[in-house]
Amino acid sequence: MATKQSDITVIQITDTHLGRTPGPIRSGYPDSDAQLAAVLEDLARHHDAPDLVLVTGDLAEDPEKPVYERLIEHLSVLPAPIVALAGNHDDHGIARRSFIDAGHGFDGERVLGNWLIIGIDSSWAGHAGGLASTTELQRVEDAIRRHPEHWVLVAVHHPVVPVGSAWLDRIGLSNGEELLALLEQHPRVRACIFGHIHQAFDRMHGSIRLLGCPSTLVQFLPGSLLFALDPAEAGYRILRLYPDGRLETTVRRVPGTRPTALTE
Repeated sequence: MATKQSDITVIQITDTHLGRTPGPIRSGYPDSDAQLAAVLEDLARHHDAPDLVLVTGDLAEDPEKPVYERLIEHLSVLPAPIVALAGNHDDHGIARRSFIDAGHGFDGERVLGNWLIIGIDSSWAGHAGGLASTTELQRVEDAIRRHPEHWVLVAVHHPVVPVGSAWLDRIGLSNGEELLALLEQHPRVRACIFGHIHQAFDRMHGSIRLLGCPSTLVQFLPGSLLFALDPAEAGYRILRLYPDGRLETTVRRVPGTRPTALTE
């Protein structure tokens, strides 16, 4: 039976893209580590005790163990449980081992009060787009069926629907329709959050709210035909989950994180 309690605060950060060493990962970009540190400082200042932090993929630009360890060190300033996902820039195996060894979650599922939080692996080796494997879809189905009295929030790296940017829509979740069809069978699924698109996104798909999140690094220009950067500030998403299944969410932009090279 679901446990009744007060509302739950979940924070989403995404697309941290840490390089092999601190600094810009390419010309014109800001320092990935400095941007992340600014976001985490803002988060800690305004949300001192979230119930969960979801880090939804593209954790590393250079997917090596020391990079994931450095990311985990950054995240250690947050007094909250952490669950991470792999993105297309990540090595799922190395990332998962690094987070699990540090005592954090990776993919999997977590119960918080009346809510079930499910992390879905959409990383697809050798592809910029994503794929939720048959095994992964079955795991999601099984998790929801094991918790029939819980409301459900799912998290995945790749967007499950087109977002209106032609170049991004070619590299979304290749079987997003299949995942949504599965989720639609369960009326207690309230939302699906994702990263990858480096921008805020908020749309209803039937009764399921689909939510994209800004990156901690740089933002992609919404509605663009080709790759283009948006000189906007870094950000993160705050989700408040209520025992009756209601969900409220906002995106916070972090002052001082607008990339100088993109605004000159």
